[in-house]
Amino acid sequence: MKSQKISITEKISYGLGDASANIFLGMTMMFLPYFCTNIVGISASAMGLLFIVARLWDAFIDPIVGNMADRTTTKYGKYRPFLLYFSVPYGLSCLLVFIAPNFSSTGNLIYVYVTYLFLTTMYAFTVVPYVALLTAITNDPQERLAINAWRFPLAKAAMLLCSTVVPIAVSYFGKANEAKAYLVSMSGIAILASLLLFICFKGTKEKIIINSEDKVSIRMQLKIIFTNKPTLLFVGFNVTGAVAFILKGSVAIYFVKYYLNASEQMVSVFLSAIAIAGIIAPMIAIQLIKKKLLSNIQLYKYANLFGGLATLSILIISPEQLTLGLFLIILSVIFAELGSIVCWALPSDCADYCEYKYSVKASGIMAAAGLFTQKVGFAIAGGIVGFSLALAGYDTNNITPNASFSILLLISVAPAVFHFLSFILLCFYPLNDHKMNEIKVALEQRS
Repeated sequence: MKSQKISITEKISYGLGDASANIFLGMTMMFLPYFCTNIVGISASAMGLLFIVARLWDAFIDPIVGNMADRTTTKYGKYRPFLLYFSVPYGLSCLLVFIAPNFSSTGNLIYVYVTYLFLTTMYAFTVVPYVALLTAITNDPQERLAINAWRFPLAKAAMLLCSTVVPIAVSYFGKANEAKAYLVSMSGIAILASLLLFICFKGTKEKIIINSEDKVSIRMQLKIIFTNKPTLLFVGFNVTGAVAFILKGSVAIYFVKYYLNASEQMVSVFLSAIAIAGIIAPMIAIQLIKKKLLSNIQLYKYANLFGGLATLSILIISPEQLTLGLFLIILSVIFAELGSIVCWALPSDCADYCEYKYSVKASGIMAAAGLFTQKVGFAIAGGIVGFSLALAGYDTNNITPNASFSILLLISVAPAVFHFLSFILLCFYPLNDHKMNEIKVALEQRS
């Protein structure tokens, strides 16, 4: 079936699904490490181990969800039903992970682990089908980029909401009632997360008919996917890019509070500015591609190169240079986020390549692979942050010069290294615009 132009309404509806997903990403990236260490009271090393355990669980659950989605056939389509049926459990899981229990130290630790694993499971059951849904909405690579041009500003708007609401709530309730501030703010945000998924379900249509992979086992799908060059490279640069992005996001609140010694109000301003930069960047990116100044892969490559350089420059900031710190972090975010609209179009491109070469579409499995790379990046970044702070002797009541310098390295040198690794891997990625147009024509001739 040939692709159609996608309406603005459908693009926005699809984008709101990513806004819901970014409520998970924003809250867990910006606030969960701080919430766990400073409010619940678990150690930084236990927090780092949590992210590793969760990613091992994801390695099991994500392919299962992807395979389930590929085999699903309902009146609503293959992927949209997951957005409908799991929207409420997903919202509930977003709330539970930010409730501070009043158990023993061991009880608190168990609660954090159980609720976070529940959250990542619900995230898989909504976001794996959501990413795969793009393949069923259109088979045109340029339309996919156009959809993502709407999707990512909406996703970053959700990040902006997260970065604004919690600091305002903390300021309102006072430092002594931080746990209550998180409970109140996350209750509203959790309801919003569920509602946005439902709007995404209602506002999108699966126009491209994708046959269920009944005759292809999950093992065979995984073998095909992970033994071809484009997908292996995609997994590699997506992991390294995710580590860079999440390192900066996870450490930002520590950097502002404990390195720059900023107030709670300035923390809100700082995090909001980062989110706004993430909204602006995709708008710039789509214009660069539309005007053919850069191809999509070139844009993604140079976004990582210059994003890495801008991130590395944060190393020169001293604790007194609050304004310069804000400027350099925003600059690094803008450069890095220029590639975001390309990043999440690539799972669909890789799925098309697998269908073109092996006659196996497996969009759900490919979406799971794309999502899993993000989660692996989350685990690596979370592990680096948790264990680095523990080794530096991080103590919320006594920030030593050693801990302060470690925070600076975590937001500058560490993410820059991963940006540069992404750039190197992208130099070898073969699915450029010309190749994808060739694949699109070949698949249309088969159908």
